[in-house]
Amino acid sequence: MRCTDVQDRLSAYYDGELSAESQTGISRHLSECASCAAEYAKFNDVTRAVKRMPQPRVSAAVWDGLTVELVAAESNDAIRRVSASSQRKYRHRWMSFPRLALIASVLLSLGLGYWISRDLGHLNSADHGHSADFLATMDHYLRQLPADPDAAEQFLLSKYNGQIVNSDTAVQFVGYRPAVSEGLPEGYSLASTSVLKMPCCTCVKAMCRRQDGSTLVLFEHDDDKTEWFGERQSNMAMCGDKECCLVDLDSSIAATWKRGSRSLTAVGVRDIDEVATLVGWLDKKVGPTL
Repeated sequence: MRCTDVQDRLSAYYDGELSAESQTGISRHLSECASCAAEYAKFNDVTRAVKRMPQPRVSAAVWDGLTVELVAAESNDAIRRVSASSQRKYRHRWMSFPRLALIASVLLSLGLGYWISRDLGHLNSADHGHSADFLATMDHYLRQLPADPDAAEQFLLSKYNGQIVNSDTAVQFVGYRPAVSEGLPEGYSLASTSVLKMPCCTCVKAMCRRQDGSTLVLFEHDDDKTEWFGERQSNMAMCGDKECCLVDLDSSIAATWKRGSRSLTAVGVRDIDEVATLVGWLDKKVGPTL
């Protein structure tokens, strides 16, 4: 697909309005094209900014006044009954509507510009040290993962200089053996291990497969902040004997828990029981962390 075609359809792609074939095609293009991925990330920035905007309140008196004006202007019978001077008054009043609409649209544009620029600035400077670009990248990854895990994998690898590694090689990058190096619970297999230079830290990412072929991803990282997931709903819960932060990902959940001096984050988990299985296995199977 050409970049111009993809960028013309990004809005429809973001809203899920395209056919499954088109959605998949654009998803693959975004995983390979940094320029288009950056354009797509802007949709997430604007969405978050608009959600934070205060809802304007319009008084009942304003609506009542507009209703009276419109009824008077649209009632031909009433206009025919008034005098010529009254007709001129109505015409003058009606001609003011485009002017009012223009003023209202200008004020609305200025207001939207102010609030969006203010909130985008907040996203860029706050979010506990995580940039808007990082949050947008993770949001795209989380949306893409259930439908096309391989494309999501390539997208994240290309975004953060990812390298496919084995356990011994990973030690050279992060100074420890990944938690998955000694195996996974029954019913899971390790598809690949990679190292990503993410803004928060250098992370180890393990793609795991269930017996039914579905994908589960494990991140091992120094940063334990749930701001990886932006403003998605989260809550704390006990998963086995560990307290975990659970984040709603619509069709699945993510779970983050502490393991020694680092944190583990499982993405694409089905339920809290699966989290408890992973927590129990990894804490029991793997020795003390460095």
